[in-house]
Amino acid sequence: MPAPAALSRLVGVLFHSLSALAPPRCRHCRAALFDHANPFLCPACAEGVQWIGAAACRGCGFPAGPHASRRASCRRCRGKRLGLTAAAAVARYRLGARSLIRSLKYRGETEIAPLLGGLMAERLDGADFGIVDCLIPVPLHPARRRRRGFDQSLLICRWLGSLSRLPVREDALERIRSGQPQAMLRREERLANLAGAFRAKGLDGAGIILVDDVMTTGATLADCARACREAGARRVYALTFAR
Repeated sequence: MPAPAALSRLVGVLFHSLSALAPPRCRHCRAALFDHANPFLCPACAEGVQWIGAAACRGCGFPAGPHASRRASCRRCRGKRLGLTAAAAVARYRLGARSLIRSLKYRGETEIAPLLGGLMAERLDGADFGIVDCLIPVPLHPARRRRRGFDQSLLICRWLGSLSRLPVREDALERIRSGQPQAMLRREERLANLAGAFRAKGLDGAGIILVDDVMTTGATLADCARACREAGARRVYALTFAR
């Protein structure tokens, strides 16, 4: 899935800027990078990214195979009450795609955010979403954001908004309860951990897209969708980089 021309120029500039400081390395296999076409993954790891196309579950965005029809739900999300009108993602949460997200979130490599936002803008063009009024990033709890120094979903969402020309509502959704890190919990524990963790406001009749870096069990997006619907949102879509 090629990046837009403007994004290609941007990553080229980033590559040269980073190269001046230290030799860049692939975020997945750590091989030295010599090609400015992708300053984050080597050709082999970039080739190994599993892109998600149109043949995916409409309810949760999980790939359904090249010959499958898009359905309202699949075996992974059926009966889970995610509360989403539809969902879409760019790539499977594996290999290089997973390493990009982990480098952004846990190594503070915020220069990856423009690439993810650009690829998500391209995916949004092909998503079967209805009328959308705004983008809403899935927020970190304020305490965690202070510790990390940034909110990865907000960074991605700002780039997505700039490229898609959709307004970003940074104040519409907030996390009011922290809880344990989701990555350490099973699905049932994630649901309990997040129950009532988010609060939204000012979304009467709106069609919104929740923007996050990754969707795994869907627990985070489910509670965000609940909060947004309670605040009046009529249509709640989700777009993530990985699934």
